Amino acid sequence: MTRPASERAAHARARLATEPNVWIASASPDGVPHLVPLSLAWVNEAIVVATPESTPTARNITRTGRARASLESADDVVIFDTAASVQPFDASDPQLIAAFIERVGWDPRELPGDWAMLTLKPERGHAWIGPAEIEGRTIVRNGTWVDADLP
Repeated sequence: MTRPASERAAHARARLATEPNVWIASASPDGVPHLVPLSLAWVNEAIVVATPESTPTARNITRTGRARASLESADDVVIFDTAASVQPFDASDPQLIAAFIERVGWDPRELPGDWAMLTLKPERGHAWIGPAEIEGRTIVRNGTWVDADLP
C-alpha cells in the first residue's frame, strides 16, 4: 500500500526535524557537480547548514542560488530542489544561529576559518519508500507543501 501525499509530507518534515545530516549537491556555473554531507537543522521550513566560506558548496550556491538536498536513506527517500542563499555565519540572524547551534550541537564560530550559513528553501520535493511509491512522490510543488492528496 502506498502512502498518501499528506502522510509522505508529514513523514518528511518529521525526518527533517530529527535527522542529524543532509546531503547537499551543488554545481558550479559551468556544471561541475559537488556533493557533501552536512549537519542539518530544520528551521522555519528551511534546511539550514554551515560550511567554511571557501568550500565548493558555498562558492557554488553563492554563484547559482540553487542546491539539491537529500536525507540519508535510500530506503526512505526524501529529496528537495531548493532556492539557496549563503551569508557569513556571524552576520546571520541571531535567532537562526541559536536554532542551528541548538539543533546540531556545535558552533562553527569555535572552529578556525570563516564560516557561512546556507539556507535552502524547498521549491520541489519528492518522497517515496520503494518502487510502488514512485507515482505520487511529489510532496513540495512550487515551494508549497502538498498536504492534501491530489489525483
